[in-house]
Amino acid sequence: MYNKNPLKNKSFLFDFLYKLLYIGRDFFRSDIFTTLKKYCKGNVLDIGGRDFFVKAKNNNFTFSKWTNVELSLDEYYPVDDDRFEFVVGDGCNLSYKNNTFDTVVNIHVLEHVFEPIQMVREATRVLKKGGYGIFLIPCSAVLHLAPQNYYNFTRFWIEKVMKDEGLKIVELKPLGGLWQTIAARFFYFFLKSFRVPGMSTKQNIRKPLFFFLFPLGAIFALASIPITLLLSLGDLTEDPNDHLVVIKKVN
Repeated sequence: MYNKNPLKNKSFLFDFLYKLLYIGRDFFRSDIFTTLKKYCKGNVLDIGGRDFFVKAKNNNFTFSKWTNVELSLDEYYPVDDDRFEFVVGDGCNLSYKNNTFDTVVNIHVLEHVFEPIQMVREATRVLKKGGYGIFLIPCSAVLHLAPQNYYNFTRFWIEKVMKDEGLKIVELKPLGGLWQTIAARFFYFFLKSFRVPGMSTKQNIRKPLFFFLFPLGAIFALASIPITLLLSLGDLTEDPNDHLVVIKKVN
């Protein structure tokens, strides 16, 4: 099962910080929107996307209906569009019949599911033959949306799972790389230091020297972020932040 939003009923500051994170993610992951424009069509199932429909709508994707499945009504995001439907359900045990949807979208959800292969299997089951699944899968993400943050995935895991499920990989694109990962780590240093909800837990104990060294760490992180982002323009892709994966159901 994937997670609930840890920011429900939290402060405005924490909500703002998370929104800033997602703005940054959308900026550095703009390829997802190009890919969706290319493959998204017809009746779409979005597993765990929360407000992702709004971004889809604003980017003029082609679709006739968009169904957002979430674990809880707490995740409901108000949308004024007759094509949108919000459904409470489990993405690992969908209530839909086989071959129901033309497109399945799964953006940064598999890492929050204890049985990610089961979610891929369910997405495959409800996808029509010839339909496309579009996944954004983390490879080097930090702890986030704790405590329901279980995995990171290599391209080798992706290739094996998709093959085992009888799916054809149409695109498998690394996004980001070593330097962008390091830049993200420096940014997350501040969120974790101040224990932004979902970024830290009570089990993460601070050593006494942390408080003494924090000013030095903060200065180093702030100075390093622009440098590492510059280096990321020619990044290594052996350790990408994410993989953008497009699969096709052929059987």
